[in-house]
Amino acid sequence: MTTVVENSWGWILNQKVAIEKLYQDVRDGDKRKTYRCREELFAVTRPHITVDYRGCDGDVHTEEDTVTMGTSVNQAQTQQESDHRKTKKRKRKQQTDLNAGEAAAMEYHKQIKPNLLLAYTSFQTLWRGSELFQDCPTDEVPVGKPWLDWGPGNCLADLCDLARITENQEPLILSKETSSEETDIFNRLVHVETDHSTVTSMLGGRYLLPARSSFLMSDISRMQPLVQGGTKFNFIVMDPPWENKSVKRAKRYASLSPRQLFQLPIPSLAAPGCLVVTWVTNRCQHMRFVREVLYPHWSVETVAAWHWLKVTRTGELVFPMDSPHKKPYETIILGRFVDQSGGLANSRSPVVPDVPKHKVICSVPCVLHSRKPPLDEVLQKYLPPTPICLELFARCLQPGWTSWGNEVRTCLSQVIKFQHLDFYQEERATHDPD
Repeated sequence: MTTVVENSWGWILNQKVAIEKLYQDVRDGDKRKTYRCREELFAVTRPHITVDYRGCDGDVHTEEDTVTMGTSVNQAQTQQESDHRKTKKRKRKQQTDLNAGEAAAMEYHKQIKPNLLLAYTSFQTLWRGSELFQDCPTDEVPVGKPWLDWGPGNCLADLCDLARITENQEPLILSKETSSEETDIFNRLVHVETDHSTVTSMLGGRYLLPARSSFLMSDISRMQPLVQGGTKFNFIVMDPPWENKSVKRAKRYASLSPRQLFQLPIPSLAAPGCLVVTWVTNRCQHMRFVREVLYPHWSVETVAAWHWLKVTRTGELVFPMDSPHKKPYETIILGRFVDQSGGLANSRSPVVPDVPKHKVICSVPCVLHSRKPPLDEVLQKYLPPTPICLELFARCLQPGWTSWGNEVRTCLSQVIKFQHLDFYQEERATHDPD
């Protein structure tokens, strides 16, 4: 099945298929296996929020409300009328008591909304003939969130405490003949030197490791092994754990203040003309910080701002476009590293096309927090023929890439967490004739 379909507005991407293509020929001892993602991970079959646009108040209901997504229109309308007075008061407050950040976010939304709607309309025609999205079997739609119990659990958090007292070590090579003990892989580059994806036992679990991938498990203060390795990257992608109120309340992961991002040694890692891509929340303060402070600090020149538009398996937006709670899109800020020995035009090697100012990537999101769609295929024309790629704040591994995850005890985004076999389903297995 195709993973990407392109038109003038951008790309429709099937992230599930893109992941499964990596694991069609996996070596597990003397067996060859095929793995696919668990269906639950992309079973986004209906919007997270529905809105009754017929009323003047624009009442919003989420899956946590008393009116469920499967309720009939008449039942929902009865519930809405019963809460009319409270909702109206809440809406009046939201509309009149906007702080500076909220007002800026609303203005930003007004600016980008027309193009996003045009892109969405063009994608609706495109995906009907692309077979990018398949119907989700009803017997595979999960009840609740079983994936919360998948993966390595708390063992990685405990081991990360040990990592903080472990000195930086020489790189570790993982091949078909080697294995790794629990404390062997912290604060050192780990290189998977196999030509096929493999199943490896480590950290008390079993993990899928992509071919020719590398990773570093450390916190942000121990990134020296990346720099000491001497590799200069043509493509750097990062998805920082931005601070926000909901994260602080839920305590789902350890966030970083914008100023802490200055610790990232981008100038020491980027090759001349390196394409630097940063995922940013829809908070205008963070977007301005990346464009006006962080990128200039790294000698990165902003060249474009793209958007990721999130849809269900049936092509509906996961949130209404004008939802006051959450938006169905996220922002991606792209820049080029400027070698201080020369200008931007002279620092690119080889010459690649200019990145368009605006594009839209449309896909069904993974239910796992911050599992973003891969960008290498949609950005390949703006990169050298064989780019050297790095992902920072990574939640998973990619073949041929180097990945670093900010490993702290309260962080649930360890770089190999979503490589755990719990997140995959074995499709078939045969004995390796070799």
